[in-house]
Amino acid sequence: MSKVICIGECALDIIFSDGKPAGSMTGGRIANAAAILARKGLPVTFAGEAANDPIGNMVVGFLSDAGVDIKSIDRFTEGHTPLNIFTPGADGSSEVSRYEEYPEEGFDIVWPRVDKGDIVIFGGYYALSPRNRVRMSQLLTHANEMKAIVVYLPGFFTVQAPRITRVMPAILENLEMCQIVMARDNDLKLIFGVDATDKCYADHIDFYCRNLINIDTACRRARYYSGKEVTEATLPADNCESMLWNAGCVAGVAEALLRRNVALDDLDSPSAEFRESILKSAITSGNDTIAAITDDWQKVK
Repeated sequence: MSKVICIGECALDIIFSDGKPAGSMTGGRIANAAAILARKGLPVTFAGEAANDPIGNMVVGFLSDAGVDIKSIDRFTEGHTPLNIFTPGADGSSEVSRYEEYPEEGFDIVWPRVDKGDIVIFGGYYALSPRNRVRMSQLLTHANEMKAIVVYLPGFFTVQAPRITRVMPAILENLEMCQIVMARDNDLKLIFGVDATDKCYADHIDFYCRNLINIDTACRRARYYSGKEVTEATLPADNCESMLWNAGCVAGVAEALLRRNVALDDLDSPSAEFRESILKSAITSGNDTIAAITDDWQKVK
């Protein structure tokens, strides 16, 4: 069987409720998707970096305990593993305060082995940061040369890039390097300034990448766009806006691609049955992820 390679940030989320910390957990859709897949017994490698500090030990330990291969995580000594502090916002969502101290140069990792048919997942601001771009682009170029299937998650915290124009060149380059874009409706609105997903796909994504999987929490719909074809599925009424549900959704897409032994050619004109199966796997995995958690604070948005 092929494997999944997740490229992303190692960070810790601390969630506040009623003015005090309710709990902490490993942050980010990519890291959590890696753990979800590994717990199912699927082969997963995580490529990224974490400081050689107690927070880094917690995050890397979480991945290792889940069964993720952590050989491609660089443990840097000059800096600290990022912390994301979530506090309740007025509209029911969370406000994020971020604390990070990275060394000047980043992503100095041992490259994971990439083989034909592997699934490579990358995204977030970690895939846009100037300190990572050169090495990140080299690895993604290599993944394309090896005929891996590259999945791009373009979402990130607004506090990381308040001016989209500064990171747009990197976003467009990432779109060119992937075969599937997986985005939430608020990600697309933030980046492209377009409310209608159909128009966003036609005007901004299809030129670079044929396949878009969109999680539209406002309309409670998941959509798979491929050229002029669109397949739609209904999302659950609750929790689909949470980070862990979305992490489960990402894991579900990767699992479906692996189990179907999908090749690059299959993504040129995916059938209706293919699109339906990918969406079903994504939603089922998201629901299963939420069903497995024990505390409401873990449903942070």
